[in-house]
Amino acid sequence: MKSFQNRDFGNTQFPPSALPVFFVSLFFTPFASCSLSQPREALPYSVPSTQVSRIVEILDYEGRASGAELPEWVSLYINYGVSALEKLDEFASHFVFVAEQSSPNLDTLLQWSNNFSLDRDVPQLVLLRVYRRLTGNLSVNPDDLYGGFFETFIKSLASRRWPPAQKYYETWVLVRRIPVFTSQDTPDSDMPDEDVLEQALSEEEWGSSFDSRLYMYLILNVIEKNEVESSMKLIMNDITLGKSLSRDQVQAINSIKSNLFNGF
Repeated sequence: MKSFQNRDFGNTQFPPSALPVFFVSLFFTPFASCSLSQPREALPYSVPSTQVSRIVEILDYEGRASGAELPEWVSLYINYGVSALEKLDEFASHFVFVAEQSSPNLDTLLQWSNNFSLDRDVPQLVLLRVYRRLTGNLSVNPDDLYGGFFETFIKSLASRRWPPAQKYYETWVLVRRIPVFTSQDTPDSDMPDEDVLEQALSEEEWGSSFDSRLYMYLILNVIEKNEVESSMKLIMNDITLGKSLSRDQVQAINSIKSNLFNGF
């Protein structure tokens, strides 16, 4: 059995199919045009919380019974996220977008995978990645930092489709997830790390919800970097900046136009 330390796994709060509902509730101002001169209500925003690390133990995977090895991309994604995949020669010219869903029932996931649509679901994965890039390191409302540019850019992306997207790989794994608490989350912040892990491993102490066996289905999708970069630059450059923007907001917008793909 393989175990992985993972900072991202299990932190997605909604599957790709739920993203439209999320963004509709987030951006409730009617979208009429690409002009930013119209007055708007402030966007709801909360400071991103510190994510809890997890130990992910691989119990089974597709093809194991017939002697197949666990695909390298699966362990890289679980351990390090898409950034590790994009460093591979195989994906050097592409951005990688992984659709992930989990359930105690494998049949449920197989049905979900059969219903996966490049046309419908990949745009939501791209949208979420851009949203995280723009808000991930902020301690203020992005509407205050970027003005109306933020809302308009996200809404424009929400209607964008990506015909060049390709479904590249897909597979399932059976995992056991165990949280490793941050110091402020542990019952006793003075406990040694090994004692914290031992406590996290104890079902009797924390309950089965913290130590669960779940099937996870992963669908790896790719889009050529040139296609993504050129499309997003066109969208950003097509947004008219209103005169009400402050000098700092204009500088922040110009910075994100130049640096969107640094850390993307």
